[in-house]
Amino acid sequence: MFLNHNWSKICGEIFCPNNQWNDLSSMKYTLLLFSLLQFFPSFGIVKPAKLFSDNMVLQRDAPIPVWGTANPEEKIIVKLESSEMKITAKPDGTWMVYLPKHAAGGPFQLVIEGQNRISFSNVLIGDVWFASGQSNMEHPVNGWDRIPYSAINNSKEAIADSKYPEIRLFSVPKYPSPVELKDLSAGKWEMANPESVAGFSAIGWFFAKELHQKLKVPIGIIHSSWGGTPIQTWMSRESLEAFKDSVKLPPVPASFDQNVWTKKITSSLEKTRMRRMQISYPPKDLPWLVAQRVLRDATWKTVNILEKDNHFGNVVWLRRKLDIPATNSRQPLQLSLGYQTWQSQIFLNGKEIGYFQYPKPVIVKLPQNFVRTGENILTIRIAQPWVDAQCFGRSEQFFLSNSDRSFYCDLSKDWQANSSLESIIGKVEEYQNNPAFLYNGMVAPCMPYGMKGIIWYQGESDAGRPLLYKQQFQKLITDWRASWKNKDMSFLFFQVSTFPQSHESAKKEDPWKKLREAQQAACTLPKTGMVMTIDIGDQLDIHPKNKQEFAHRLVMKLP
Repeated sequence: MFLNHNWSKICGEIFCPNNQWNDLSSMKYTLLLFSLLQFFPSFGIVKPAKLFSDNMVLQRDAPIPVWGTANPEEKIIVKLESSEMKITAKPDGTWMVYLPKHAAGGPFQLVIEGQNRISFSNVLIGDVWFASGQSNMEHPVNGWDRIPYSAINNSKEAIADSKYPEIRLFSVPKYPSPVELKDLSAGKWEMANPESVAGFSAIGWFFAKELHQKLKVPIGIIHSSWGGTPIQTWMSRESLEAFKDSVKLPPVPASFDQNVWTKKITSSLEKTRMRRMQISYPPKDLPWLVAQRVLRDATWKTVNILEKDNHFGNVVWLRRKLDIPATNSRQPLQLSLGYQTWQSQIFLNGKEIGYFQYPKPVIVKLPQNFVRTGENILTIRIAQPWVDAQCFGRSEQFFLSNSDRSFYCDLSKDWQANSSLESIIGKVEEYQNNPAFLYNGMVAPCMPYGMKGIIWYQGESDAGRPLLYKQQFQKLITDWRASWKNKDMSFLFFQVSTFPQSHESAKKEDPWKKLREAQQAACTLPKTGMVMTIDIGDQLDIHPKNKQEFAHRLVMKLP
């Protein structure tokens, strides 16, 4: 660590006026410098942007941008293989160089020197792609911890076959911001292996893997997505000015303390995660307690579970006694409970017999001798993160019967309900849907890192405004290309898949049809391509689990 001349002078003026340095012992001088460096933790240090780390992939066959911060007017040298570029930091401490084009290869070292020296090892040169959008791009290989049974198809095999040292993964941390940031909040490149791939974007991973096998060059994927987000949060504030009559832009803060903001975001993310986990998973012993009917207090009330005016809250328990004759308890039975939104777990005598996610109909086939003769306790736990939990369907869709219906039990009535058995964290203030917030914190800091192209899967959250989306989507593409200083950057995107069928599906037109038309209009822009998915989606799951097929079609879309 070194001090430049100006800061040494400041040290003297602040801590030792009149240049009385000789009066200080060397020990005191050392302590003084140490104290000063603690007070100014970034002082005197060349810092590249967080996108630069060991194991990174840099874009081949194009000038390579490298940037960061340093002392104002500090002399900086950037070296990669035989290339070397020199730059002087601007008065605000920022700097950027463009290294010459390199062919695919490596590993190399990237060295950055100023008053300090940073060396990044195991650097490869190949093709880099930016993967962005909402939940179908975010969908991890091993699923979300907050959504039970959400792993993609054959996830264990996919994770086991993931050791590809020339594929590198970078996960952009979730970080909405009211102002445009110059750097990411954190992050590092990781080599593809079972540990790094398990929680990574499934589409991003399968795309990278197939592309690497096809092109035989290193592949880097920068993943920056967030489930449930509208397109406006991914657009720059400047690009949104054209839509100010349709989009309410939040005011730009007069002052911005990023440390304070980071604490607020960290708290929001953690509380949201805890809330979703509480909603998705009941306390360990609660299903057993409900089934033993030991919870007989006044908080249980008799309800018609199909009553539209039910207000159950985010989590409700429903239970009902079943009297099964001996002859029927030895037969295979079918249980049907209509539709339940959004997540439902079905228990019989305290044992889970099914998990369902709306709009999948709740139907369970009970094997022979599964129920017991006499009294059985059927319980349902319905969890809904956003609004009240509810049951839907027609009364005839709620029953227990044998195959020929000689035994039939109507389950549309005589239920007890309790929505106070679990304490759930209240709704947490979230920021990710605010216009431009994710662009500010999760896209802009990645610019202008060298890219081959962008892959995009988003649109479900904008299904209700297709005409506006048509304009905004094209604006996002042109704006991102301009900000990346790469008008020829490929932009490939997924058509929103089949709309999940619901209990009302026969009564309404597919609301995603017009959105697909809005998406297709973007194909008029050069170097864009839309991946058809309508035939491979899942009508009963908004997050299709066959992400391998989605990624394969994406690779096939490449020229």
